[in-house]
Amino acid sequence: MSPFIHAWRLAALALPLVAIPARAQTVQGRVVELPAKEPVAGALVALVDTTGREVARSATSPSGGFTLGTARGGRYHVLIRQIGRQPWRSPLFGLATGTTYPVTFYVDARPYELPMLTVEARRSRCGARPGDEGILGGLLEAAEVALQLARATSDEARLAFSTASYLKLLGPDLRLLDSSMAGASPLAAWPIESAHPDSLRVWGFVRQPPPARRATTAEPEAGPIYYGPDVRVLFSDWFLESHCFRVEEEAGRLLEVRFTPRRRGDRAEIDGRLVLDRESMELRRLEFEYVGLPRWIPKGKAGGFVELSRLRDGAWVPRAWALRAPQAVRSQGSSQLRLHGWVETGGRVTAVRTAQGGLDSASTRELLGLPAPRGESP
Repeated sequence: MSPFIHAWRLAALALPLVAIPARAQTVQGRVVELPAKEPVAGALVALVDTTGREVARSATSPSGGFTLGTARGGRYHVLIRQIGRQPWRSPLFGLATGTTYPVTFYVDARPYELPMLTVEARRSRCGARPGDEGILGGLLEAAEVALQLARATSDEARLAFSTASYLKLLGPDLRLLDSSMAGASPLAAWPIESAHPDSLRVWGFVRQPPPARRATTAEPEAGPIYYGPDVRVLFSDWFLESHCFRVEEEAGRLLEVRFTPRRRGDRAEIDGRLVLDRESMELRRLEFEYVGLPRWIPKGKAGGFVELSRLRDGAWVPRAWALRAPQAVRSQGSSQLRLHGWVETGGRVTAVRTAQGGLDSASTRELLGLPAPRGESP
């Protein structure tokens, strides 16, 4: 049973997903941090209406600039979220039809100080939310902001990324049988493709294909589609309400938020963890494992990860990723499936490019951890 594993999207670089209508109301501004009055790069800026609903979202540029557009006039405020800082909210202001609202926000955001990891904080909590009081709420807030910024970096196409991707065929014992490289391709979106949260809530993270004629030989047959999580899923109301979270310490400097389903039903779910830096609160890694799979699939083997990095200009990059799914075989004359092997897909970013496609040498060296040329500032 050969799975369709949605491991990456290698389409052409996308334009912003939501075009601003011709007679839109637009907030065009900058974010400046006090007291130094330095521009704030890589902040998540959202336009929020009086009901608390976000109607537009953007990431600030290296100069602190942003643009937010909405199809309706009305009264709004702007919510600014930074990793390691308390959220900052502007006063309400009016947007008249067809107008542009120029503004500079001078933000005096308080640093977020993580409390000590106590026995109480290590206990599992179900239905936790970003921004809740305590260390768990703070870490979920930081992880959500990082993932939203990674999505905004892709959607707004301020940077482009070259990638190298691969496909591996593994034996039942994970021994490498064959591999191939897909070559250089642009990274157009979040690399582990997901489905809409409402679809995953109903069908689970593994979607079975329509019934088909059974194979009559001991060859792998067409199998299900394996979906991974993205920021829409991980921080949807459904996911937060249906999962329990706990905080653990890893290697002294790292903290991890582990999540697991409240109940195990008859569909595939995911267990996983978000790994964050204790000092900066930056998200380093998302890992997940499929649970609730058929018995013929060994536990703890099917799943994936995404590693993330933050560039100095505030952009967030999913720099490496992988997804592994099982292959099944049905022996001739038998109705039972057994493990035939594994398919693993993955990739990594090999270069950072400008929106026009030119190589951004400094950001590429930063992402890949390469030294600066002699005589050049790091």
